[in-house]
Amino acid sequence: MLTLATSCVDLNYTEVTTNDEDWIYKSPIYGIQQLVTSVYAHLPNGFDKNYEGSSGATLAAATDEADCAISTSSVHRFYNGGWSPNNPFSFTWENSYKAIAEANTFLEKLDKIDISAYQYNSDYEAMKTKFELFEYEVRFLRAYFYFELVRTYGDIPFTLRSLTNTEANSIVRTSSIAIFDWIVEELDLISAYLPITHSTELSKEIGRATRPMCLALKARTLIYKASPLFNTLNHKDWWLDAARANYEVINRSASWGIMLEEYSKIWGANNGDCVEVIFASKQGSLNSWEVYNYPIGVENGAAGMCPTQNLVDSYEYLNDSRSFGQRFSQSTINLMTERPYDGIDPRFSMTIVRNGDLWPNYNTRPIETFEGGVNAQPLLNATQTGYYLKKHCDANVNISTNNATSTPHAWVMMRLGEFYLNFAEAMYNYYGDAEAIGEFDLNANAAINILRDRTDVQMPHWTESSADWMERYRRERMVELAFENHRFWDIRRWRLGDDCSGIGYAKLTKQFNGTVTLTRSTSQRKWDDKYYFFPIPFSELNKNPNLHQNAGWN
Repeated sequence: MLTLATSCVDLNYTEVTTNDEDWIYKSPIYGIQQLVTSVYAHLPNGFDKNYEGSSGATLAAATDEADCAISTSSVHRFYNGGWSPNNPFSFTWENSYKAIAEANTFLEKLDKIDISAYQYNSDYEAMKTKFELFEYEVRFLRAYFYFELVRTYGDIPFTLRSLTNTEANSIVRTSSIAIFDWIVEELDLISAYLPITHSTELSKEIGRATRPMCLALKARTLIYKASPLFNTLNHKDWWLDAARANYEVINRSASWGIMLEEYSKIWGANNGDCVEVIFASKQGSLNSWEVYNYPIGVENGAAGMCPTQNLVDSYEYLNDSRSFGQRFSQSTINLMTERPYDGIDPRFSMTIVRNGDLWPNYNTRPIETFEGGVNAQPLLNATQTGYYLKKHCDANVNISTNNATSTPHAWVMMRLGEFYLNFAEAMYNYYGDAEAIGEFDLNANAAINILRDRTDVQMPHWTESSADWMERYRRERMVELAFENHRFWDIRRWRLGDDCSGIGYAKLTKQFNGTVTLTRSTSQRKWDDKYYFFPIPFSELNKNPNLHQNAGWN
């Protein structure tokens, strides 16, 4: 289990200290360590380093998972026509290449690192071990940023050395498959050198690259490589490669001290210490996520990310394999007589706030999302979907002006649950049968069932392998990984943009007799196949004549 503490240092010697480069490479604490920390500092997280490079809505609101109630949020540009090479979401491009440049520079100058002045210190051996690992940590980070770039842009410029401005402005794009293959090879090379945990080493530091993180990134890379967006010739064996890599993460996790945890403990206060977490970004004590996402009508709540009816429709029931959308597909539902939320998957109530919930903990009045309610339309920026968000929020955080509190938060970047899902997907796509075991001791259904066996979930097992298994799997993945920034990329790697562009809303109306009815509606968001990859910023094309634009964005 690893978490990441970030800080911000530019790989510029005069900014790290007032000393020259030679001094930097002989100063372990104030020089080299800060240069490595600078690369770590570029790692994105959903709290304050997302697609737009600042706090705000996450990518969930650019999918059928959520609607951002704040009309001024730039996330709406993903589907309202405001997205273009001249007005791109350029954070991933700029941030990743800056991190890669810093990593390349650092790795090229490893031979300059000199800690011999500390050889008589009592902790010298521990210090030496720590500094020897920096090479492999930085190589992991470089691989991670290349993965971020490929899934965002497809074919991209690729280099493992520092470039002059002239070289950088003439580099051509390397194929996404070649870079995926390099990432896998690189992670295989460095994983053996990295420890399972750094907690027993010098200063008991956390947040540094580890062997589990390497193998998890390899497994994620291979599931993307095998997916239709990249696997254009349908190489079936790529799915087997993905199954093997994801199985390795699952199979070795217990020996790493990583195991599935209660679903409710994956977020909220101190979630960075959850035993399911492989890689997370610890953000310290804050309440900004709660301010952004608590309901309108709760003092200082901004509504933020509102779950859609699409997400609600994906939850199944404790006594029924049908989902909410399958059981209650009619346009109008009487919530008092039909009681559609009774017996629903427990993950629903841990993720979504619905009408009648007491939320957050200090709020003594039940949430009212029916029209005219204290948390509903026509209040400005109130939810239009009928729901508010619980996930990632700590219900104990008070955001009222006179009693504000905060708690430690961590953004989960990799957790064990993802790799059970990845394994199930790869197995089904390779064998075509959710009950097939092949060379493993686990089949696709069994992997899903292990997640559903969590002590605070306890959902019925999957036992079938029908033609619509993948459709059900996609719902299960949407439920398990809701608001963890997977859905945006899943829709793209599956090439299901058109199928997932309809956004479901629930309008709640309260009658004089107290009856509340839910009326469904759907809004079609703009989708164009060019959205599968981001546009390369026009400013970059202007500098480099060899850098051709992604299809459809010219």
